[in-house]
Order: sequence, then C-alpha cells, then structure tokens
Amino acid sequence: MEPLKAGGRTYALHYTTGVIQETGKNMETRVSGGGGGGATFGGYGATAPVSIRSQTVIHDQIFITDANDNEHAFQLQDFNLACRTGHRVSVVWAIKKGKKSGKYIVVVNHSTKTNFYNEKALKNVFRFNVWIFLGAGFVLGWWLGDGIGGGILVSMLALIVWAMVWDFAGLKNFKSTIATTIIKDQL
Repeated sequence: MEPLKAGGRTYALHYTTGVIQETGKNMETRVSGGGGGGATFGGYGATAPVSIRSQTVIHDQIFITDANDNEHAFQLQDFNLACRTGHRVSVVWAIKKGKKSGKYIVVVNHSTKTNFYNEKALKNVFRFNVWIFLGAGFVLGWWLGDGIGGGILVSMLALIVWAMVWDFAGLKNFKSTIATTIIKDQL
C-alpha cells in the first residue's frame, strides 16, 4: 500500500485481511465531575455549580484468520463494529514515519461493504503541523517586503486556513478510497 501523506507527515499504512472467527464487544462508561464548593458568611455567599460528565467507550475484539491460515487478534476502541463470524474484514493501521507502532484507523467489512473509522485517530493523522505553516507564512510575508508588519500575519493566517482545508479534503479523499485501495492491493 502506498504511503499516506497527511498534515505534513508521512505514514506507512498496514493492514490485515481475513475472515472473522469470533467477536466480542463491551462498553465502558467513564464518569467525572467537579464543583459544588462554596462558602457563606453572614447570610451571603455562593456555591459553585456541580458539573458531571460521562463518556462511553466501546471496545471491540475480533479474531480473524488470514489467507495463510494465520490467526490475528485485534483489540479496537471506539469503532463500534457491526460484524459477525464469517464476515471478511480488513483492519488498517497507520504508523508515522520514524515510529514503530501506530493506531488502528479503519476497519473495512467487505461482506457488508461498510467502513468503520476511528475518527479520533484519523483527526490526529490529518491535523496539520501549525509550526510549519507559521514558519512558511513568516517567510512569505517577509519575502513580500512587508517586514514584520501585517503582511506576515495575513500570510500566516492564509496558509493556516489553506492547510486546514487541505487536510479536510485529504481526509475526505482517504475515506472515499481506502476500501478500493485495499481490494486493488490484494489483486
């Protein structure tokens, strides 16, 4: 599979394709809160409001057997897969250049023709590196002859907006082509 260039970085995409032998799913609810403190004196005072937050994390576990009869186990978080025994799936992960491991980003269910994304991991992959664009904006503004004036700020803001749109377009393109890329790669 070709490397993925996103957010000014390069990622190697890896995947395993196989038939599901067994699945498992569980949910974890994380609750946190704070506030409620306060004081009164002489009939006057205040209390801070209480805030409580909860987050549900979905854990999927799948065991697949690939074409060489090797078994693979995947512990996936925040995908909420819809799959069952016998479905053919591909699990895709991205490893940033220079690193040894990466995050699972996509599960393609070939049997149902459905893709499941780890949105949090994908947003991290496709977020742009603001320092590169701030530096480029500074150089561009200086080069245009505005010195340290408003030209640099305008150039930096324009480049940041362009980078954000570029990465959004890259993410949209990635999502629309990942399943066909895997299928072509297997031929």
